[in-house]
Amino acid sequence: MDPKLYKDLVVGRGYNYHYYHSPPASGKPTLLFLHGFPTFSYDWHKQVAFLQPQGYGILVPDLLGAGESAYPLDVQAFRLNGMAQDILDILAAEGIAKVVGIGHDWGSVLLSRLSLLYSEKFLGFGWIGLCFMEPITVHFDLDAAMVYTKQLLGYEGYSYWEFFLREDANSTIMKNPDSFLQLLYPNNPDHWLDHMVLPGTTSKCIDSDLKLGHPSYMTEEEYAVLRKELVTHGLQSSLNWYHAQVQDVDLEDNLQIPEEQWTVRVPSLQIIALKDCICTPQRARTTMEKWGTVVEYREVPAGHWPHLECAEEVNAALASWLKGLPIA
Repeated sequence: MDPKLYKDLVVGRGYNYHYYHSPPASGKPTLLFLHGFPTFSYDWHKQVAFLQPQGYGILVPDLLGAGESAYPLDVQAFRLNGMAQDILDILAAEGIAKVVGIGHDWGSVLLSRLSLLYSEKFLGFGWIGLCFMEPITVHFDLDAAMVYTKQLLGYEGYSYWEFFLREDANSTIMKNPDSFLQLLYPNNPDHWLDHMVLPGTTSKCIDSDLKLGHPSYMTEEEYAVLRKELVTHGLQSSLNWYHAQVQDVDLEDNLQIPEEQWTVRVPSLQIIALKDCICTPQRARTTMEKWGTVVEYREVPAGHWPHLECAEEVNAALASWLKGLPIA
């Protein structure tokens, strides 16, 4: 991603956003890519390299707590309504009326909020792994969520949150960055069954500096970029994605969104990662069948990072879907 195409904008809430922007060719839409945790705009470099030469406009922000954007420590900064407005501020600054939104991980959660509040700004949605997420309208109880996923999946799918919510999570990660990266980007997706979704195992892995191996879907250079980002900036700010949910930061806002607004009104592409034990195929299909209207499904043999693990398949699916997407 060409460093010369990055810009900075202080949005209405006062936070600086660093973002990549390449305008579209005539007749092509702009694609808005929203990354997840623990990464930054570089997460989409394989999609940018593939789709930008085809004339698509590209807009890829470093979200709060990532890259060269702001690093707020106040959990309230991570209110979904606030971050959705931040994205609209960027669109307005660039004079972009409508976009195609593409999200992954927490980026899909933010994209969901944009769908709920500003659906008219979108031509379509691409959900990479994690699907549309409806608002949580009750207190988020982590222990209850663990019980629920144990009953549904046979394991406590939120177990790794216990480590991310520890007061010393960031300092432990900074002490053992390779252990953390090789767990979050596993060479074998099944490592998450052993070290992410069983109580206590994420803490044990990173506390002991267990290194699970370099991910085969990354070059040494790509891994080095992620490692440099991690050790330079840390994750103290971006861990607030998790703190915000357990502290019910969005609950009051969520209760103000009527259920008839939850329907995803524009076409969706759902990339299903067949080996992701957290953002599961079952969850994707069940949710999109309930809330989607026009949904195209594509399955890829990937874990949590399909756009990295199966970049060629994901890129081809995006390109095919985009060609059939009405852009008027």
